[in-house]
Amino acid sequence: MSKLAVKNNRILRSQQVLNALIAIVRPYLLLDLRNTRITAEEIIAVLGYASVHRISMDAASHELKEAPSANRLREVLAQALPDRKILQRALNTILRAQTPRFIKKGKRSYYIVIDLTLIPYHGECYKDEKEIVRSQPKSGTTHFHGYATVSIVHDNQRYVVALRFVEKDESISRSRKRETRMAKNSISQVE
Repeated sequence: MSKLAVKNNRILRSQQVLNALIAIVRPYLLLDLRNTRITAEEIIAVLGYASVHRISMDAASHELKEAPSANRLREVLAQALPDRKILQRALNTILRAQTPRFIKKGKRSYYIVIDLTLIPYHGECYKDEKEIVRSQPKSGTTHFHGYATVSIVHDNQRYVVALRFVEKDESISRSRKRETRMAKNSISQVE
């Protein structure tokens, strides 16, 4: 394993780190939690644990002693999450709020990186056909959930400053134009 991989795969178990994550995410990600005993803090804890350890929500729910089951979390999240545009806006606000100060000062020039991520999907559309994009076969499917991120690179570290969900029938050239516009807007909002 390379030194860079070891550096970026730290084990986080501190309650203080979890509390900081909840404090950052909770005010911006408004979840409509009705008819459930599951709290937003529990959801963020499971998703944060899964993200840090690069495991599934199922594995995270199983490893965390007092976490709700992954199936129940999925049911609750399906009802509680806002629509995609509101969710995208909230996530971008969280990303901008966490941008390091040295980037906000804008005294240096930085590399801008735009990534397109396609996650294989084998099911039906949840709410809208636009949420599923088609691309070259991968993992036995041509259907994907897609999103683009804009990052600033400084000292071999990436700082994601914006994301956007990619929608069905969106051409790659059109998508690149949108990401470039998103990058310019994100950088100007960060500074």
